[in-house]
Amino acid sequence: MRFALPALAVLVLLAGCAPQAGPKLHDVYVYGVLNARLSYLYGSPRTFELDGKQVTLTQGSSSAPYAVDSALLVDGQPFVRTSIAPLDPPPVVVSHIPQTTDLEMTVNSDVAQVVYYDGSDYFKLVDSAKAGTTQRVVPRPRLNRLRGLGQLTDPEADALANGLEKAGHSYVLAVLPASTLAKHSVTNTSEYLHTGVYVQEGLKTVAAAPGSSAQQVPWEVLAQGQNAIGFDKPQYVLVSNQDQLTNLWYKAYGSQLNVPPVPTIDFSRETVLAVFDGQKPTGGYGLEVRGVTVENGELYVDLVKKQPAKGALTTQAVTSPWVILHVLRGGFDVAWFRNPDDGSLTGVARATQ
Repeated sequence: MRFALPALAVLVLLAGCAPQAGPKLHDVYVYGVLNARLSYLYGSPRTFELDGKQVTLTQGSSSAPYAVDSALLVDGQPFVRTSIAPLDPPPVVVSHIPQTTDLEMTVNSDVAQVVYYDGSDYFKLVDSAKAGTTQRVVPRPRLNRLRGLGQLTDPEADALANGLEKAGHSYVLAVLPASTLAKHSVTNTSEYLHTGVYVQEGLKTVAAAPGSSAQQVPWEVLAQGQNAIGFDKPQYVLVSNQDQLTNLWYKAYGSQLNVPPVPTIDFSRETVLAVFDGQKPTGGYGLEVRGVTVENGELYVDLVKKQPAKGALTTQAVTSPWVILHVLRGGFDVAWFRNPDDGSLTGVARATQ
């Protein structure tokens, strides 16, 4: 028994001298919208050699886009961002097919899962696709946003979804085969995961059939403002009835004491659309409707999302731009929003009951 305590002391001393396990390194390659590799590190605070440079890993949090709360700060930053060459041609090009909610997908290189975010909800397009194919796909509802894709952890998937949604556009995300990614050349880690994705902002539009035409329809802005309540991210709404309009109206004017009367709409003959652009860090953001057309029986809204010019003087208060649009034509179950500068689709609103 007299040897037990000295032996225990030696074991404790040896344990204290044992080499510390390296941190976990997770790389997320984001092509298209960022063309950057985001490297997240996990574990205990320390100094660490990454890409030939000593970095300091500390506990902390960040509100920066794509930040993961459980990741360590790297020299005070939520991740290491490294530029990567764009993919040319893009792995997939997804387009809207007129007169339908189906999509057309042209595949230029092999991809795994492909998902679509329409500005409000997530949809699965395919589980995998081979290069050199063009196919028509029917979007199927997908739960949990981007979770379960590639080797993304749930917090990383949520951070990626949050960052992409804050851009205010619909998008298509394709997971790239792991074999096509250049692995990070780091050996002193306890775990290494890597996921590559390609992100297409908005949708393209399949060329209209010969003889198709666009018809301008009468419209007006019912109301718009900068301080909606309850919309942290962009949302597109096709209003179905008077009660839904009243609910949205008071959310839009939620920061004001004096709310204008809610207009009365004949929903059997007219359409009301609401766009909430989500929370913005300053003033200077806004929404401008440029036009409304019916093309091949579908409703299109040309919508410009404005943001402050670099160096512009703006209020530093958080804002939340919104607009409610009245279209003097009824009978639509879906409305497509597009950027009038390039014709890309940025969002969609669908009728709900």
